[in-house]
Amino acid sequence: MAKLYLEKLKCVTTEAWSGFDEPRLVVQNRGTVWNGRVLRDRMYTVKYDCDFTGTIAVSLGEGGDSGEGDRLGKQWITDTPGERSLHFKADGAEYKLLYAVE
Repeated sequence: MAKLYLEKLKCVTTEAWSGFDEPRLVVQNRGTVWNGRVLRDRMYTVKYDCDFTGTIAVSLGEGGDSGEGDRLGKQWITDTPGERSLHFKADGAEYKLLYAVE
């Protein structure tokens, strides 16, 4: 069994032309684990951890809508130990998620 630590989310560029984006992180079988209002070029603390085996999916979506159209990406994290990052880019928005696996 591995432990996943979602640590920081950096907003590189926002989808909105002005103001805030409202991203949300969704972890497989656990639902939304973080959401907030973010500005471009800022780093935000996530502080979420969970146990998993093998692989686990992490999705980044936009706003309160739960439809597929608002998804900025879905990626899989393996149980290989180490510190890494995921990149999400769609609809003009770009994010970097920093995480670790033990």
